[in-house]
Amino acid sequence: MKGRLMSVTGLLGVVAGVLLPIGSCDIDDYDPHAVATEADFVESLGFELDIPMRALRLAFDRAVEGEGGNLTVSGGDDGGITGLLFPDDSRIRIDAGSRIDVDASGFWTPESREFSITVEEHIIIEKSLPAFGESFPSEGGFVVADGENVIAVDFLPVAGVSGVSLSLNGSAPVFHTMDAFEAFAGSSFPIWKTEASLSFLVLDHLAEQIFFIADTVDIIESHSGGLAGGEGIVFLCDSLFSDTEQDPLDPESARELSWTDTDGSGLIDTGDRFQWTFVQCWEEDPGDLVSDLVDGIVMLSGYVIEREQEDSRRVITGFGFVAGPEESAGVLYDDFTWMKAERVSSGSFAFDTDRSFTISGGFDLTFSLSDIQE
Repeated sequence: MKGRLMSVTGLLGVVAGVLLPIGSCDIDDYDPHAVATEADFVESLGFELDIPMRALRLAFDRAVEGEGGNLTVSGGDDGGITGLLFPDDSRIRIDAGSRIDVDASGFWTPESREFSITVEEHIIIEKSLPAFGESFPSEGGFVVADGENVIAVDFLPVAGVSGVSLSLNGSAPVFHTMDAFEAFAGSSFPIWKTEASLSFLVLDHLAEQIFFIADTVDIIESHSGGLAGGEGIVFLCDSLFSDTEQDPLDPESARELSWTDTDGSGLIDTGDRFQWTFVQCWEEDPGDLVSDLVDGIVMLSGYVIEREQEDSRRVITGFGFVAGPEESAGVLYDDFTWMKAERVSSGSFAFDTDRSFTISGGFDLTFSLSDIQE
């Protein structure tokens, strides 16, 4: 069982916000009466994720009252994350050389600790199903440096089991399963192991957002008729409780995508704004003991879209969300919480308090044609 678990029975009074990491939405839940036109993507797109050094920086705060811990993330002066997206394969590559900086406080002592995360070898991640399923890298690695220690993290399967090898300051690497590695996010482990686990938590979240934004643009372009109707597109979520149990989560669990026509043209195009509203969305993978609960808002500003017509096909060659002069970030979280949950018994769940966070701030993310190949 990962981390320290807290029972969900009566938990709504002690959780600051009940939510989880954003993943992609399943279009099968969409209203079938909406107008749909298939939108195709090119085979591969380069992406650039930039975390601006602005007042409202990307931050992760532990979501459970009384549980300290804050991570503030930036791209630094020359940092950020670059890579390739392969839409048809639901796969991304995070490029070697990508770097982000983290300021961590409240995990060990009141003082903060700063460390950098640098990708040493291309990291390959394939999106898993369902939407909020685990997506663990199949290869690649990164290095965490905190001024005292250098921690090497390499992703590799051993005997078919996903995991990582960890090395401290050049020592012999030691293999850990995915579950064990993610559990190091708790404060009861050596600081260097916790730094490595928290670093992966941040990278994993950003990777999920790359998939999430790509899927969002697919929905926008394929179902523009439904959005242009003004009522948004509503996706129903699973309920945390069965029909025969009392459900304290009200209103009905759902996620909604809405559109703001910034120039009044009546057409979805560059410069427009969108918003995802998650209302206590529960996603449970029958093949995984751990499931997720999400709640909150993701605001998408400064839409960028590039389209080309190839015979009868409309091909998307570039897209993204980039903040304007008066906006904090192209992708901005508002009261958004991310929680991992495990079903203990009928109507009873437990949350992983070490890996449950409320997320604020945001980033810019763009995709464009690239000559770089795998």
